[in-house]
Amino acid sequence: MAFALAAAQTAAPVCDCVLACAFGWAENMSQAAIKAVPLGQTGGQRILARLLHAIPAAVDKAIALPDDQRQAFSPMLAILSAQHETQYSRLFRS
Repeated sequence: MAFALAAAQTAAPVCDCVLACAFGWAENMSQAAIKAVPLGQTGGQRILARLLHAIPAAVDKAIALPDDQRQAFSPMLAILSAQHETQYSRLFRS
């Protein structure tokens, strides 16, 4: 929501905003993979480099979808994502 609000306040084209969001997501996921498995920094960078080539096509496909075929319905996602707060041991400690 915060990203959508920030993007709406800019004059940037929709495609550029979606590309930025997708790259940010991919970068966060590759960083999580580096920490979660013995992937290494170089491995994470290789994954991110491969994703850089796939993201524009995925964004174009997403933008071309009619409104009734787009969805991001994920009830309980925030609650399920936060459940690690009550687990005995967490993978990432702050």
